[in-house]
Amino acid sequence: MMSSLNKLKYSLLNLVADQKIESEINIESEVVENYEDYAADFLNATELLEKTIKAKDKIAIRCALTRVRMASLNMSNLYQDIVDDVIMINQQDTWPEIPEGYKLPDYYNKPQ
Repeated sequence: MMSSLNKLKYSLLNLVADQKIESEINIESEVVENYEDYAADFLNATELLEKTIKAKDKIAIRCALTRVRMASLNMSNLYQDIVDDVIMINQQDTWPEIPEGYKLPDYYNKPQ
């Protein structure tokens, strides 16, 4: 996943430079670097929830649910930053119009 996020980061940064986009993008920050921390937090939160459920400790379960919620929101925010960047780049006036009925050529979908 990290290599995919890094590829995305550099692709988007190159598009911003090529298209001379002056807006800052979220992925330029530590979005990619934070992913590992967010994923680890999510894993820890789900493991905590599992332990509290096995112990049938209702108060601890509620606390664990809150941690799962917070970890999930962090992951969600990370992906929302990516979505926002892609939308912002794609809405620039410098792109040509996509012709009606255009299909992406098959050779783009083949593994390299």
